[in-house]
Amino acid sequence: MSYTKVKLGRVLINSLPKSGTHLLAKAIEIFGYQEHFTNGDNLKDDSDLETPIFFNYREVKKALQKEKSSQKTEAPNKQISVGALTPLYVDKSVFRHWLEVMSEGRYILGHIPQTPVLSEVLADLDYHHVFIIREPRSVVASSLPFILDTGKMPAKHFLENDFKQMSVEQRLDFILEGGYAPQAGVEIKSFAEVYRSMLAWRNEQNCLFLRFEDLVGEKGGGSLEQQIKVIKSIASHLGFPFDENIAAKSKEIYNPSSRTFRTGKIDGWKSSLDGKLVERLVEYCEPLCKEAGY
Repeated sequence: MSYTKVKLGRVLINSLPKSGTHLLAKAIEIFGYQEHFTNGDNLKDDSDLETPIFFNYREVKKALQKEKSSQKTEAPNKQISVGALTPLYVDKSVFRHWLEVMSEGRYILGHIPQTPVLSEVLADLDYHHVFIIREPRSVVASSLPFILDTGKMPAKHFLENDFKQMSVEQRLDFILEGGYAPQAGVEIKSFAEVYRSMLAWRNEQNCLFLRFEDLVGEKGGGSLEQQIKVIKSIASHLGFPFDENIAAKSKEIYNPSSRTFRTGKIDGWKSSLDGKLVERLVEYCEPLCKEAGY
């Protein structure tokens, strides 16, 4: 049986930002899936798209404004919070429609905290849900430069203007402790709250919960053995056999040309901040590391 004979479904690739979102996307692509707003290597005209490009704060906000549906009509327990640093609530009916109109064989990227409402919708629409997380110190260290320069992403980060007015120390404190971002006009949650809201997906039975460090492979400081083990778990979750075709394509997963690639290395945070900031980061993240098993 060849992997090409397996019927492709639809996939939500969910993540804590800067945790290997596009690394996981490459792993999903080796099974034949494409990002929902592309046509081969070409981008579709997003003015014709009903579903946001990504399920993140900026793109969902744009989609709601375009549809003029930012006014919530459902009770809070029927809404889905999109975005990690600051929540943006979407009615379940709207979110369900966005997922429903996506074509088979497509995936969409998102940053969505754990919520039973999303799990219900995904199960009802027969979506595959795959989540990736990363060691918390690495997430923070990778987020700081990304907010100032989103690289090949189609838009700037919504906190860029606020960050430009801060010192390096102030940026770290703001990410860790949270607070009001006057330029963006939003309240940012503390990193601990953000991290725990994403870590909670590990308790969801129908969500395949993965770690960056296990998927990154030898080129990123991990191991080939662990990478293959994770790819096999992805194959099983998507309903694919793990065969020679998949094994050969696994070399394509570590991809420095991806939209948000920075260093892509395990423990890269140790060399990206100066001594005092590293001490602050280590102290803050110690309980999170223990909770997440790092």
